[in-house]
Amino acid sequence: MKRVLLAVAVVLCSFLNANADTIKIAGSGQMLPLATALGKGYMKKHPGDVVEVNPKSLGQKNGVEAVSEGYIDIATSARRLGEEERRLQVKPYEVATVAAFFAVHPSVPVRNLTSHEICDIYSGKTTNWKQVGGKDARIVVLTRPEKDSTKIVMRQQVPGFAKVEEPPTVQSKLRAKDMMTSLAGTPDAIGMVDAVNYADAAGKFIALKLDGKDITSSITGPIQHHYQFVLNKNPSPADLRFIQFVRSAEGQAIIRQEKANPVKF
Repeated sequence: MKRVLLAVAVVLCSFLNANADTIKIAGSGQMLPLATALGKGYMKKHPGDVVEVNPKSLGQKNGVEAVSEGYIDIATSARRLGEEERRLQVKPYEVATVAAFFAVHPSVPVRNLTSHEICDIYSGKTTNWKQVGGKDARIVVLTRPEKDSTKIVMRQQVPGFAKVEEPPTVQSKLRAKDMMTSLAGTPDAIGMVDAVNYADAAGKFIALKLDGKDITSSITGPIQHHYQFVLNKNPSPADLRFIQFVRSAEGQAIIRQEKANPVKF
């Protein structure tokens, strides 16, 4: 763990400063767009404080460890904490639920896939869009690492997807930003995203229906992330002010604007 935290400290060397009213946020890249929007809103209301959101994804595990060791103030988490993370000196605040779904490059005319078709695409059984009603073009399949929050909820909640073994031809994207860039820039691609990142992409890729249903709503969608801010158990007054802002009417409005569903806490 010490080696990991040392690496985190090096990454954050230009990110840290001695200002007691600076709130340092890092962690899961999936949640960074929402954290950035909330940080901007908070600073408008509290001009004496500065919110610094690290644009580089540290990953949830490293972010939570960095909070527990005091390297940062708040970690972003796109899933509920695991048992090992809960043993650290941290306190999670669930702030929103966010829909997860599959999306395609605009060059793909298909707008609906069944769960079975998704499983066949990701297992390599289906390799051409014409096999699912599209054009004659090879499917470029994009995925996320197994420990990623998006991949976890897909494994848990898409029927049959838990048993899918992805072949080497499936391209794994380490960060949410990498997935968004590849999905927007790769013709004939399919990938997995969430509602906040989808809104941030502003039409650069297109959401798919699953089994004939629109599942993109963070309120009613069946596949959900649980977005959390994770604080040290001894937070600073500025950290607590930020959390109070997130739970305020202004903060909740920002969460909705980012296509997430605010959670009362």
